[in-house]
Order: sequence, then C-alpha cells, then structure tokens
Amino acid sequence: MEVHPYLRDHYWEGKVILPAVEALIILARAVKINCPQLAINRLKHASFSRFLNIAPATGCLPLLIDMEGSADGGMIASLVTSIKSRTSDIRREVEHANVKFSAFEFSEYDTLPSQKVNKLEGDCISVPASTIYRDLVPFGKAYQNIVGDLSVSPEGALAYVSGGGGEADDDLLGSPFPLDAVFHAACIWGQRFADRVCLPVGFEERIVCRKTKKGEAYLARIMPVSVTQEMLMFDAWIYKDDVLCEKINGIQMKDVTKGRIRPPDWIRL
Repeated sequence: MEVHPYLRDHYWEGKVILPAVEALIILARAVKINCPQLAINRLKHASFSRFLNIAPATGCLPLLIDMEGSADGGMIASLVTSIKSRTSDIRREVEHANVKFSAFEFSEYDTLPSQKVNKLEGDCISVPASTIYRDLVPFGKAYQNIVGDLSVSPEGALAYVSGGGGEADDDLLGSPFPLDAVFHAACIWGQRFADRVCLPVGFEERIVCRKTKKGEAYLARIMPVSVTQEMLMFDAWIYKDDVLCEKINGIQMKDVTKGRIRPPDWIRL
C-alpha cells in the first residue's frame, strides 16, 4: 500500500494510524480482484481489532490479506501484518481489520422518515467544526470533514459532511471520508452523553446504496441504539439530497484507553 500524504492527517496520541475506512477499501479491493463476481456493497460483521501504525518515513506499507469463503458464498477478508519478535527471528501475524462481504446484494433497507432525517428532538447543542477538530477530534485537515455545525442531542447527531479529496479511492466503496465523519459524530455524542472518548471498533452491517464521491457534500445522521459501560452502538444514515447513499447498522464505539483520555469539561452534560 502506498502511503499518500493525506493519510498522515489521521493520528492518535502522536502516531499516524491507518483509518478503519481505508482498511475497508483495502479489503474490498483484494476481494474484488480475486472474486470479481462478488458484490462488495454489503459489508457485515466488521471489526477493527488493533491500530495499524504508519511510521514517519514509510512510503509503502507491506500488508497481507487473508481471505476465506463463507458457507453462504460470501468472503471473509482480514487485514494483517507480519511482526518480528524483539528477541528472536520468529514472526507472527497480527490482525488489524476483518469484514465479511456478503454474497447477496441488498434488496431493501431501513430509512428514517423524512421528517427525522434533518431534525433532532430533545435538548440540542451545536458544535462548530472548528471546535470539533481543535478540541474533540484533533485530526489534520484531510480528516476534518464535518462541515459547519454538528447538532447533538440525546436522540443522536446531525451534520453535513464532506466527501473529502486527496488521493483517496472513491471507486470501490465510495469516498472514505463521509463514513469517517460519521465516526467523529458518534465520538462526540459519546463525549457529551456517555462521558468517554470512544473510537470505532466495528459495525454489524454497512450497505452502500450509492457511492459517495470526493468533493461532494452529504447529510449524515446518527442515532444511538445501545449504551453500556463496555460499548456505545449507533445506527447511521448518509444522504445526498433526499437519496440514501449509505446505511450503517450497529456501529460499535469503545473507549480503547479505558478512561485515560477524557472529554473536555465543556462538552460533558
């Protein structure tokens, strides 16, 4: 994998990490090359189990893709790297992402009633994008894709998001940036209402109905479906005008630092 400059705007605790949305594109490309007859617009049971750090001088990242057919004709793909032991020449494989590409294209999907798409009930606050990317999700410019204000209430979050730019691939699954911005919105909801900084660790299903494109603007809506001490779960929708582009079920957000990183006081309810 070529490490394009825009990827270095995605960092966590001072280290550049491969975004989950980019890992999905890498896996989709491998499946499409090896199984061209398989639809790749329905992804299920995704997990992002371990960060993949990108070293400062790295221009090309060596990756391994493990693929295994599922009983229903789909394909399960895993993104792994090979790590050498510090004390010997023994190497081991470490999994970073895993997802199943369904053998069947979607035939129907849940949408929000039109009156709920661009409206939030309950006590709502607005957070400017400049504040989000300064205080709450401090990524570089390429990953600052919530546009204008993010509206947040107990019912969820709502914002316009950008399709981004750079060398990102928007041919296979659409642009990675709108979904990444959805994760940002879920992170901010967790800081506001669950008092923790959570990152995406997986989702149950993602249906790409219409590919998002770089340079375009979209409306993103998230809705909390489960809040526990272990995990926050959300459903999300991405629209272009009134047309549904993506539906994501069961987004899993987790505090991977176990409370070591805390939300700023002003965002907490």
